[in-house]
Amino acid sequence: MICFLSPSFKPAMPSASEVRVVYFAASSGPPLSETEDVAELFANVYATSLRDEDVAAAVAYEADTLTGFAYGHRWLWAEQHYEWASTLRSRLGEAAKRLDGAQVSSLLARHPRASGAGIGRAVLESWLDGIGPEACWLQTSDLDSPARRLYQAHGFVEIGHGPDTPNGKPGLVLFRDASAH
Repeated sequence: MICFLSPSFKPAMPSASEVRVVYFAASSGPPLSETEDVAELFANVYATSLRDEDVAAAVAYEADTLTGFAYGHRWLWAEQHYEWASTLRSRLGEAAKRLDGAQVSSLLARHPRASGAGIGRAVLESWLDGIGPEACWLQTSDLDSPARRLYQAHGFVEIGHGPDTPNGKPGLVLFRDASAH
């Protein structure tokens, strides 16, 4: 089952621990090879976002187990008062203006046991359909990965680099115009 959850469905959102499990399973192998600490960090950011933001998510479940997940919220520069956002703005330069008011896709993860079933694509498409005809952006690793190819196939284009990713290299910022819908 794949569904979109708007901000009014916060009680139905997956738990941070479910997100951590899926993210770690998705990111621990190559090409990312991230640690469980990184998965814990992303789960904590998600938990904070649920408290502070109007989060929209798309989820995929197999039986009662989360297998795919995407979430995000509207990005407003006036609300971003922390080091990661300052680094993002600085590294993007003039391109940073494009992010203001756009939806940010904060995380997309698909459990590897669902590989080849189209779950990652379906979750991303559900999230994009759910946010409607709005511009959106994300930061991903600069590595050639299935996720990066998926984003590009859905109209996301490179606009610069942002804060470092867990591999210690600047993250690649991808943007999708509202007209791409």
